[in-house]
Amino acid sequence: MTKNTFSDISVRIIKLTFNSRFFLAKTCRKIPYLAKIVDNLLFEGDDIQVLPRDNSIKSMNTAEIKINADIEVPKDIVLPSEVLKEMIRKSRYHFLMDSCICRVSNDCTDYPHEPGCLFLGKGSKRISTKLGKVISKEEALEYVDKCQEAGLVNIIGRNKIDSVWLNTGPKEELLSICSCCQCCCLWKMTPELPENLGGSISPMTGVQINFNEDICNGCGKCVNVCFINVIRVLDGKANKDMEKCRICGRCAETCSKGAVRVEIADDAVEHSIKRVEPLVDVELE
Repeated sequence: MTKNTFSDISVRIIKLTFNSRFFLAKTCRKIPYLAKIVDNLLFEGDDIQVLPRDNSIKSMNTAEIKINADIEVPKDIVLPSEVLKEMIRKSRYHFLMDSCICRVSNDCTDYPHEPGCLFLGKGSKRISTKLGKVISKEEALEYVDKCQEAGLVNIIGRNKIDSVWLNTGPKEELLSICSCCQCCCLWKMTPELPENLGGSISPMTGVQINFNEDICNGCGKCVNVCFINVIRVLDGKANKDMEKCRICGRCAETCSKGAVRVEIADDAVEHSIKRVEPLVDVELE
């Protein structure tokens, strides 16, 4: 089977089964033996970080801010997207998908289908050119900024499922950078997965989210933008499942009252990069 044929089949399977992912996740929770098989095939050795959106790392000196207004970020704060940019600078290879298979499969109407995921490392050389193209380091850096402007959430890490469906060889040779919307992301199924599987995707190292219930007016805007659907409005206040929250920052960015706040440690980006570096040697020839 040629590389292009394998990719064509993989894409068809994903599109056909994409909207069954929640059912499959719940089934894995109910049947431990199935969960073990799925883990071995698709999740083994994964370590994926959800990076909060740059605009969620903000200084809020007033109780209320304007949605979609320019957000002032303290000059001494290194933004989460720098994790992506540092790995892009280090990588020898950069492959950009023509479109996001999740948004295409879910027929997303709220966010652009193009571009898709960015892949770094030696494994990206093996991705079918029917799915995308090799780009320069400069183009890859521009991609990060475009995704931020489009309102997408970035995740980065070693994701075995990508090395499987893209047929790129060892998972240790492919670093995935995905840009996700809250309505279509594959990982929206995370709360339904068994803990050992769902735990493979976690918040960025060194960030935390704080919620001021006294300020919250229960408007529900945060419910609609939650990356993995773990916020509810109960008794007139937003209620977030902090055990399942991956701190994408969408709620903080959307809250017009400033009730939700994402805080980042001074050394968070440094530690996050150190967490990513051992997963895939992106400088490998």
